Amino acid sequence: MKKVLKFGGTSVGSAGNMKKVASIVADQKAKVTVLSAMSGTTDALVAINRALADGSDIPDEKLSELEDKYRRCADSLLADSSKAHALIDSTFAFIRETAAGYSGEKSAKAIVAQGEKMTSAIFSMYLKECGYKTALIDITEAMRTDGSGAVDTAFLAARLAETVSQADDDTLFVTQGFICRDSDGDISNLGRGGSDYSAALIGAAIGADEVQIWTDIDGMHNNDPRYVEGTYPIRHMSFNEAAELAYFGAKILHPSTIQPCREHDIAVKLKNTLDPAAEGTTITASGDSSKKYHAVAAKDDITVVRICSARMLLAYGFLRRVFEIFEKYRTPIDMITTSEVAVSLTIDDNTHVEAIVEELSELGNASYERGNSIICVVGKIEHETPGLVADILDSIRDIPVKMVSYGASSRSVAILINSGDKISALRKLNDHLFANV
Repeated sequence: MKKVLKFGGTSVGSAGNMKKVASIVADQKAKVTVLSAMSGTTDALVAINRALADGSDIPDEKLSELEDKYRRCADSLLADSSKAHALIDSTFAFIRETAAGYSGEKSAKAIVAQGEKMTSAIFSMYLKECGYKTALIDITEAMRTDGSGAVDTAFLAARLAETVSQADDDTLFVTQGFICRDSDGDISNLGRGGSDYSAALIGAAIGADEVQIWTDIDGMHNNDPRYVEGTYPIRHMSFNEAAELAYFGAKILHPSTIQPCREHDIAVKLKNTLDPAAEGTTITASGDSSKKYHAVAAKDDITVVRICSARMLLAYGFLRRVFEIFEKYRTPIDMITTSEVAVSLTIDDNTHVEAIVEELSELGNASYERGNSIICVVGKIEHETPGLVADILDSIRDIPVKMVSYGASSRSVAILINSGDKISALRKLNDHLFANV
């Protein structure tokens, strides 16, 4: 079985954790291992970029702390850390050189990419010391995006096929998640959480049978364990259910991960690095049909945009004009409800909200409101089931509900509430929907 394994920053956050990961990789006979940067690295590099963007001097103290972290890891992990130290020296020299000539986003992305590059290289060195045939792939030579930000999957597949075919069957490949090159050939990335997406794309590119996402949690839970007691991992769910939960706030999985795996029928497993024997969650085309409700997730930082216009009454083309404005500013819409004279919709990207509302004001009375959360209930939400939506809403009857989205999917109900009510809503839904599970 051909497997792609992805490990997040916590999983490779120390020399001890890297040793555990190496044991898992060897045991699973992973064809490709995809790594995030050591935990804390990306945040530190982003903070450095932020300081540079504000016109401050190079924060050398922060850089030195990060450099020391990687040196200590290399010394603890490797019997001979000389090559790792040379790599760390050259990497931080590059970061300092780039910072000195800082030129905005291009420089920022080049700096942030170094965490994944160092982590994957040091881990590859350790596998070699352990006696495994190992090859390090620079994913920026294969993963590239076009002008719209979409990954060129054909190019990725061709480059990886060439690389993999030249190695022995028992070679363990190691590469980076998150990073890529843009259409201009400059270092870029797939956004926060993009390592999951990288693994899925790589899995599709090499014809993998399985993509495993390893974190510090035993699979995807039926609710958010940070706020709700007594949650449990979901053992089996469908691609559609997982996609809904990931999009609406389940932090364990990047929302884009499911698409390549669903298209190529690649099973996805969510596993716990700290407890490799735990079953975790398996995601396939067919889910678990034995349960009415599978899980609840919440997505924060939601903004409601409202447009009220008498011109909408009996008018065709009105919604097209509304959507064109959001398309112009490349701002996705989560939920939408309409009446004869009004439209309410939600977005999770406020970058252009003022400009959007200003243009919408030409169509009618437009306004926006921040500080909301979307609660998503996923399960067998079949339209023919009487009382199902009423059952869900009854559990949060004392919480003000601003919008409800139901009917477009037979897998979910989305509910918009004030963010201040989120934790209470999650707990009430958990008590009501999963009491007898």
